[in-house]
Amino acid sequence: MRTSTPIQVLRELAAIVGDRHVIGDAALEPFRHDATFMDGQLIAAILPGSTEEVSEVMKVCNEHGLPVVARGGGSSLVGGSVPLGGGIVLSLERMSGIEIDTGNVCAIAGAGAITAGIQEEAALHGLMYPPDPASAQMSSIGGNVACNSGGPSCLKYGVTADYVMGMTVVLADGQVLRLGGRTRKRSSGYRLAHLFIGSEGTLGIVTEVVLKLIPLPRHRATAIVSFRTATDAAAAVARLMGSGHLPAALELMDRGALELVEDLLPPGLGTGAGCVLLIEQDGGTPEQVQDDIEAMVVVVDGIDNRLAQSGSERDKLWNARRSFGKVLMAMRKNYFAEDLSVPIAAIPEMLARIERLAVETGLKIPVVAHAGDGNVHPSIVFDDDQRDMVGPAAARLFADAVELGGSISGEHGLGSLKRDHAAQEHSVLEFDLMRQLKALIDPKGILNPHKVFPEGPADGAFLDRQPGWPAGRRRSEIGD
Repeated sequence: MRTSTPIQVLRELAAIVGDRHVIGDAALEPFRHDATFMDGQLIAAILPGSTEEVSEVMKVCNEHGLPVVARGGGSSLVGGSVPLGGGIVLSLERMSGIEIDTGNVCAIAGAGAITAGIQEEAALHGLMYPPDPASAQMSSIGGNVACNSGGPSCLKYGVTADYVMGMTVVLADGQVLRLGGRTRKRSSGYRLAHLFIGSEGTLGIVTEVVLKLIPLPRHRATAIVSFRTATDAAAAVARLMGSGHLPAALELMDRGALELVEDLLPPGLGTGAGCVLLIEQDGGTPEQVQDDIEAMVVVVDGIDNRLAQSGSERDKLWNARRSFGKVLMAMRKNYFAEDLSVPIAAIPEMLARIERLAVETGLKIPVVAHAGDGNVHPSIVFDDDQRDMVGPAAARLFADAVELGGSISGEHGLGSLKRDHAAQEHSVLEFDLMRQLKALIDPKGILNPHKVFPEGPADGAFLDRQPGWPAGRRRSEIGD
């Protein structure tokens, strides 16, 4: 390892990407944090424009043992792109090209391409890129790959990993690895690409992806169904998913969430409802879609059913659901958004445990969920004098999810905020193998340090030790 001063290293990096793509001093503030309350420290932000430049940057950083955190849209909700080890942030925002290959029905996108941009470009050709995280308007596809992002449409269509046909990855030492491509079927050797999907930038830096596209559904229908209690709604979810129907989306909002977005709902819908399900179906003909949505409404058997009668009504229903995170942001309170995943049949018990936790602690915990696949998002809303309760409450939610056979994260990843709880879910053998892979691929440990692997007790106290925690607010308008 060669010893050089930070100024000397930055000169080497500037020679690769150009002086104007090396960000320093006061301009570094946006690169110190993501969508959480966390802050880190860094020497500089480097903005490469190509895979070749990323490779050369990594060679320099590897030679100097300089930590590197890859960054896309900065929308992580678990501190995934916060530079906790110092070093540099490698922002891939310039690498944002999008190509739609209609002949091979795929998209080729730079890691910095915004997810919604890929969806919009695909739609112009009658095609669809289904994964749709709530942060789609600001998150990059590289970040989506790093966290294996999901969203409402993933119930029917699958998560990010189901659409990655190929990728280009730069390793810690600067080597360039090209995996897969525009071929849809491949049974040749280990599926190395899946090591990098969901690895949160700790194994390599994805610079380009090839994404499978599918035909864009021609017709959609949406219904919103209310229930007396959240457990009634959760039981209806299990009933629907076991009935032979597969909705395009199945979202849940409990009483606490409804109260936050009630002004955006159809008149009278939230009155007396303890929970609602937002059900959507899509397909090739309006008759088939309408028949499906009506049949599903019968199966869930709620106390009030509303079918959207037009595209604008459908948009209003979805706007209420998607606005949940924005409404939280606008509140004059602190909040901590969580991400749990449980088996479908365990959703009623998970919601019951969340309700008990709220009653016992006095904390408000509104819940939204991608209910069809068991991905539950409780948000802990608290006053300043309740701050010391938040860490233990989150720890209890994690423990409950694991006890019910689930996961502490369905789509956000572990980052640094959840890393110390991961041992509840993963065995010692699993972590041993993960650490061996990390040591093999990144022997100096320079890629996104202090993420994923546990470093402290799983007692919730880690939340309280983070810089900026007293603010306790998300910085970005993203929700679950």
